[in-house]
Amino acid sequence: AGLEDSTVRLWDVNSGIEMKQLLGHSGHVLSTQFSHDGKMIVSSSIDKKICLWDIESGEILKQFEGPSSRVKRVKFSPDDKFIASCSYDNTIRIWNIETGMECNVLNGHSCNVNDIKYFPDGRTIVSCSDDNTIRFWNVESGKEVQKLEGYSHMTCIDVSQNGDTIAVCAFRKIEIWGL
Repeated sequence: AGLEDSTVRLWDVNSGIEMKQLLGHSGHVLSTQFSHDGKMIVSSSIDKKICLWDIESGEILKQFEGPSSRVKRVKFSPDDKFIASCSYDNTIRIWNIETGMECNVLNGHSCNVNDIKYFPDGRTIVSCSDDNTIRFWNVESGKEVQKLEGYSHMTCIDVSQNGDTIAVCAFRKIEIWGL
């Protein structure tokens, strides 16, 4: 769980006991995600930092910096080799976990980017924004490949396991889009 006190906390779901605190952010933690192999956690914060954590040791493996505003969400690629982040600077950034380097900056949204999600094949990212759009991006080229117009700002997005449907939270409702 990411908290307003700048910590990431790990909890035992069965007992409700806090197992570990991960300290490294200097502002509210806005998102966390476990890697698919369960060995790492990535977190983002209003401090403009992305932290990659080793779960066992609780140590920071890498810190990624680049966005000029709060980092709203971070997501692992399906193969756990990359991290995608979206920020209130209207960008999506892709980071190589091994090198710690920024691979690409995806520009196109005209307002805060609120959420992102990799498609199951890892080749496409979908994003939603306060600019009332859903955008699809080619991960390798960084190019926008499709844009869908909505009727209000969108706060979160998810992709079905087979990649043929997306769900978007938009102004008091959940919208389902078939692809």
